[in-house]
Amino acid sequence: MPMSGMPDASVFIDSTTFLYSHDITDPAKRDAARRWLASLTVSGTGRSNLQVLNEVTNVLIRKTRRFGDGDVFARVDTFSGFGTDPLTRSACLAARDLHRTYRYSWWDCVLLASALELGCTHFLSEDLQDGQAIEGLTIVDPFAHTPQQILISR
Repeated sequence: MPMSGMPDASVFIDSTTFLYSHDITDPAKRDAARRWLASLTVSGTGRSNLQVLNEVTNVLIRKTRRFGDGDVFARVDTFSGFGTDPLTRSACLAARDLHRTYRYSWWDCVLLASALELGCTHFLSEDLQDGQAIEGLTIVDPFAHTPQQILISR
């Protein structure tokens, strides 16, 4: 599905993109995730929150075979520039409506609501329906699209 870039794009990054950027078992996805993170860093359009960073921390601690040894906390700290906003009560309440309407998992709905609260235009995740628009937020599978297909250079 073709998606057009937006001049004022703001992209919420789900945990999978961060995790794949350290995946030693899947070089293709690792490289794609790194391209996305580099593009979002350069453009200043990437966003995330503490829930995502905590989920990344948990997975990196538990799955060293897939992600390699090393200082997990130092790795996660490199992602903190994308945002360390906590979840808000209003996002959790909005997540209820999203869950009732779209039937995604509770945790996905909490992240979608957080992305909406942060004013994001795109939600980067391979776990949800690519191209689906939810209240002005478009889901983008980072392994089905390049950053250039979504972002417009500033």
